[in-house]
Amino acid sequence: MSMIKAYLRQLRPTQSYSLRQRMLTRTALFMCAVLATLSVGVWHYANTSADYSYDRLLSSASVTMLDGINVAQDQVYIDLPYSAFEILQLAPEDKIYYAIYGPNGDFLSGYSDLPIAPTATQQEFEQPRYELHTYKDQKVRFIARHKRLSERSVAGNVTILLGQTTKARDEQMRDTLYAALTTLMVVMALALLVMWIAINRALSPLNWISSQLVSRSPMEEEQLPATRILEVAPLTHAINNYRQQWLGALAAMRDFIADASHQIRTAQATTKAQLEIALSSKDDVIDKQIVSDIYQDHSKLTRLTNQLLVHATIIHRGDRQEFSRLNVHTMLQEVITHAVRDYAHTDIEFEYIPSSDNIIILGDDIVLKEALRNVIDNAVVHGATSHSERHGVIRISLERSESIGYLQIEDNGPGIPKEQRSRALERFAKVGGNAHGSGLGLAIAQSAALAHHGQLTLSDGELGGLAVCFSLPLSQEPSHASFNR
Repeated sequence: MSMIKAYLRQLRPTQSYSLRQRMLTRTALFMCAVLATLSVGVWHYANTSADYSYDRLLSSASVTMLDGINVAQDQVYIDLPYSAFEILQLAPEDKIYYAIYGPNGDFLSGYSDLPIAPTATQQEFEQPRYELHTYKDQKVRFIARHKRLSERSVAGNVTILLGQTTKARDEQMRDTLYAALTTLMVVMALALLVMWIAINRALSPLNWISSQLVSRSPMEEEQLPATRILEVAPLTHAINNYRQQWLGALAAMRDFIADASHQIRTAQATTKAQLEIALSSKDDVIDKQIVSDIYQDHSKLTRLTNQLLVHATIIHRGDRQEFSRLNVHTMLQEVITHAVRDYAHTDIEFEYIPSSDNIIILGDDIVLKEALRNVIDNAVVHGATSHSERHGVIRISLERSESIGYLQIEDNGPGIPKEQRSRALERFAKVGGNAHGSGLGLAIAQSAALAHHGQLTLSDGELGGLAVCFSLPLSQEPSHASFNR
């Protein structure tokens, strides 16, 4: 997966570019390729057309010349008609070369050094043969045609070789090619112009969206107007959703800051009042009770500040979603070890019931550890030892189903009434007998669970107190390790 991501990053352009320019450039390159392909076809058509036209002249002239070859006085008599040369005068700048061979292959008239052979196959007696050769430093198109003489004194085949230079046909080929290419280039230019206009029209909704966003305040709640363009509607819908999420997150941050400020100011005001009472005392000896109250207020302020920082950290890291594969059993062992060390001076007993199967999730190690520590701290503060003389017990258990891992922390304290449990998950909410807490512990735990696409539930525990359960989706990647108790 990492190799694929690296490859995709290489494909991304490192510099900014114009979408309009890129579309026009690629369209122009495509049309140039089409023009090149069509040019080859037009060139072939122009050649074929010119050859067809002037080959007909050669064929007519050769037939006329063969009509002038007869047998007279027991020998071949040649009387070339003037009309044959008039036919070839349709190409006045071209030269004519011919040769006539008798029945035995004897040269009779014309040019004896023509580069085309007078011999022929049986098929060529029915159809003439065309060949292109270089003769006297010129390209010459030849035709070879045969006539059978059946007189008693002279019997056999007479062959005429007739050639014409290719100036006229080359000129016709060039005229046809240039005319066709000019037409194609004009059509391509018009197509590019139409494409440029179409691209500008297609990209105009982006300019409209940009103008709408520039003219609006980031704090404005009004959404972008709906559009009837099917391709643009998802973009405006996504922008509106993003703005709503942004405004919702901003509102939540405002509420959080306001609540946090209120809680901190309240704790500071209480501490300040205690200090003022101590300073206003006329006794030289400060009352230990006042010092104890100041110490407790300071401890509450310190805990509140720490929890606010933890909550902000969880929200920030949860938004980044930089998860890795975590072994929940290993993580819990570390958290429990720290908890046992921190509360070694108390009468609280910790129990851990691991799962028989290995539980692997995709998560943030720091976020989950902070959430678990807050839940354990809550269980210590609000458990049995804080409300009675009973021995405090905190049980941590780990289970799994096919796709969900369950991490539960319960205590033997008084718990939270069912009707108040939903409110207990809100920030700074104090329920039950919790009059001195910050109201952030369970809110932090719920934020961590939601950041991992899970949920947090509160229920009655087997120990008689509150049970806090994290339900976290398991990693879908295979894991072959297992844990045995």
